[in-house]
Amino acid sequence: MPDDVVTTRVVLSPQDPRTHASDRLRWAGLPADLRAELEATMEAHVVEEVSVVSGFSPGMGSLLRLSTGDQVFLKAARTSDDRECADLHRAEARIATRLPPSAPTPRFLWGHGDGDWIVLAYEAVDGFPPRLPWETAVLGRVLDTLVELAGLPGARQIPLPPAGPQLASAAVGWGRMLREPYEHLPVIAPWAARRLTALAEVELGVLVACEGESIVHGDMRARNLAITDETVYVLDWPYAMRGAAWLDLAHLLVTVGAQGVEGVFDPVEASVPTDGGPPVVRWDDAARAGAWLTAVFDDHPLGADVHPADLRSILAGFAGFAMDAARRPAPASDPCRPTVALGQAASALAWLEHLGL
Repeated sequence: MPDDVVTTRVVLSPQDPRTHASDRLRWAGLPADLRAELEATMEAHVVEEVSVVSGFSPGMGSLLRLSTGDQVFLKAARTSDDRECADLHRAEARIATRLPPSAPTPRFLWGHGDGDWIVLAYEAVDGFPPRLPWETAVLGRVLDTLVELAGLPGARQIPLPPAGPQLASAAVGWGRMLREPYEHLPVIAPWAARRLTALAEVELGVLVACEGESIVHGDMRARNLAITDETVYVLDWPYAMRGAAWLDLAHLLVTVGAQGVEGVFDPVEASVPTDGGPPVVRWDDAARAGAWLTAVFDDHPLGADVHPADLRSILAGFAGFAMDAARRPAPASDPCRPTVALGQAASALAWLEHLGL
């Protein structure tokens, strides 16, 4: 079918601070022979494309309507254009093909790989990421879904790496700041600056704190969720791990703390200048947020029996990783990373300050 017959629209995911109408790969950008092969697999022609733009991934993420009336969500990336993106798709394929049918995620349909291109096809779902700041009712549905996710069987039947080594290798931010001091830390996070040595010691507990036999998504945040009237779908699984059942709960709540909850506390106002100037963090609700995060975690079925030392280690690891990322130059593929990281570091530290060291 000629390219000009395919209607293309761009949909911006609501409330995503990193949303942009970039040069994200679209159907017409795939090689003609690859498009023909994919249409043969689908046994239909593509007649309409809705490119879903969220974040800064250069890969294709499009809802395709077919000549049969069916719809499919297609992700595609090319190794020679962006190896990191293509390798993440390959990692996701290894997980998606083995997740149990009861997993709260769109059904994986088929994949294509030729050594350069990697294409993943999923069932189409009519959902969008949560609106930010979070609505309490939607957040409640997501928190319920985490219980369902943690109860999935078969963590050892999927090629999942153990969470301990994965997260411990990243939880070195405070130790790095001891060796390579961050000049702005006393201004933007005075509580952490006064406890830098203690934080570096606490983050060392991540390796043990992560131990468990549950399927862990590993990147639980609003933009990796699709909310419909009936279902909360968990998307994008390349970082999946095997570990403690409560890790996704802790990770999600750190991001929620940064994004705010309507009627409870406001989002973090954070900015990291690109000229090397001092970052800015404004958060009048930090104390309220820290208390709220503690209460929600303790009241949740996955958080109720977690040892306080394990939670402190994970929060220190998250906060140190994020603060260290906030002081690094932004990669071209993700220019907002330092600002987003700073907001999450503030959230994790507000929670940790409420718990105390």
